[in-house]
Parts: sequence; C-alpha cells; structure tokens
Amino acid sequence: MGTYYSGNDSLVTFYSYWEKLYPDLEDFHKRWLLKNCEIIPMKRGQILSEMPHMQSALYIVLVGILAKERYCPDRDEQLIMTVALPHMGFFTTMHFFSKSPALGDIVCLKSGLVLKIPYKAIAPYRNQEKAIDTLIDLLVNKKKYQLDHLRVMDSLLISTDRYFYFADHLPQLCHALTQTQQARLLHMSVRTIRRAKRLYVRRK
Repeated sequence: MGTYYSGNDSLVTFYSYWEKLYPDLEDFHKRWLLKNCEIIPMKRGQILSEMPHMQSALYIVLVGILAKERYCPDRDEQLIMTVALPHMGFFTTMHFFSKSPALGDIVCLKSGLVLKIPYKAIAPYRNQEKAIDTLIDLLVNKKKYQLDHLRVMDSLLISTDRYFYFADHLPQLCHALTQTQQARLLHMSVRTIRRAKRLYVRRK
C-alpha cells in the first residue's frame, strides 16, 4: 500500500511557508490560492508535462520530487536536467512570460502531491500583487541557484570532483535523490557514484 498524503494538510503547510516569505498575507491570498490551485497526486515515473505538448501552468511541489528530463541518444537514457524539491517548482514554458514550451519533460521522481496553478490565474496580479510576486520570484531564484551550481558541475571533468561539488553545494538535493537519480543528474554511472560517495565520506 502506498503512502497517503493529505492535500489539505499539505496546502496548509504551503500557505504557512508562503506566509513566512510574506508575513502580510491576507484572506484574499488564501481565497486566490484555493480558487485557482489544483492539488494533483503524483506517482513515481508519472509525466506531468511532456514536450512538445503545450501547457501554461506552474507546478509547485508540496510533497515528493519532480524533475525535468530529456532523452540523450548518445547514452540511450533519460537524463535529469534539474530537480524540484518541496516548495520548489517548474514553469511549463521557458519562463512565465514566454510562449515557448520549456525544455524537457516534467516527471515525478518521488511520489507525493503537486500544486498546479494556471498562468491565467497569476497574470492579472504579476508585478501588481507583491505577495504573489514574492512567491514567484523565490521559485525563480531557487531554480537559478540550482542551475548555476549544475553548470559548474558540468565543467568539472573528473567524476569525483563533480560529486564532491554536488555534495558540498547542494547537500539537500544530494540527500533526497537515489544513487540512480544522482547518476542521471551528474552524467555518471551508478558504480562511479558509489565510489565517489565512499571517497567523500572518508574525506569528511
């Protein structure tokens, strides 16, 4: 039997998180969220958004893990491009104001719940409602922070150096992913991940 996650409890937790970001939240913001959001149960391996099919929505992880994946013909496998942990999210387009679909498929790595908010619910308040702007800007900045570190890792040719950088600078992500998922993100074999992890533990 799978784990049960309460949508209501997860939404309350998310609202509390939003309130910490922006303490002046009002009843309007809670009504806006309840009116426009959709809480979607997700299972590992489920594809929420697939190229080239066009969506215009923001996915925010409440429980579980999402990833953007792309197929690499040279390796004949799905590589992980970037990851969203709880209270992180993905746009289905290149960015909020874009009409071009985002690169990669949005796929569930760990079962849980995701919050889906259509762009049309956000657009009237973008750059006008500070609480909503704060939430969107934080999601964008979290994504940028991770992508900046992933770019650095891609420049490291030695596998152990890449893993050490990953464990040092993205420890929460390193802990959350399985070794197989780490291998698909770092473009390494599972065997190399295991060896690098042993070396990392000894180094500490």
